[in-house]
Amino acid sequence: MSKLFVDSIEPKTTGGDVSLNGTLAASLTNAPAFEAYLSSIQTVTDATTTKVQANTKVFDTNNCYDNSTNYRFTPTVAGVYYTYVNLTGKAGGDNQLASVDAFIFKNSSVYSKSSTQFFTNYEKTYTCSFANSIVMNGSTDYLEFFGYVNVTTGSGLFLADSISTYFGAYKLIGV
Repeated sequence: MSKLFVDSIEPKTTGGDVSLNGTLAASLTNAPAFEAYLSSIQTVTDATTTKVQANTKVFDTNNCYDNSTNYRFTPTVAGVYYTYVNLTGKAGGDNQLASVDAFIFKNSSVYSKSSTQFFTNYEKTYTCSFANSIVMNGSTDYLEFFGYVNVTTGSGLFLADSISTYFGAYKLIGV
């Protein structure tokens, strides 16, 4: 078997397509893809699973993420999607945070979860994050981000900014 090393490949005519092993090079893309974050603190009812209102898009290649109504990702291309979430839960005071959970729901059902419980040594703030791959049909499947904060007193909070609470996904190539 021989290898060909080149610095660039250009189609022989303007507007022509380049293919690699019979695959159109233009189809080798990680899109649809998006990332969104929670832009202001979200107060949540204690010990209640609540949708994270990740309302600020960092990017959304195919306009598949609704950041104003449903806060859901509905990709228009079938495939396997690498999906990730980060949720920072907070209690109102020191030593009042009993647990924090982050969830990815697929079509309104729990698909995956990260959970932390503090049985006696309660905290004030904690971050759950995880990632996984999810098969999507490209038409009706959708993903949503939920969180859960259990506090010993008062209401819980989802902290907000691009590094505290965010949700994203992108299509994997070759899967």
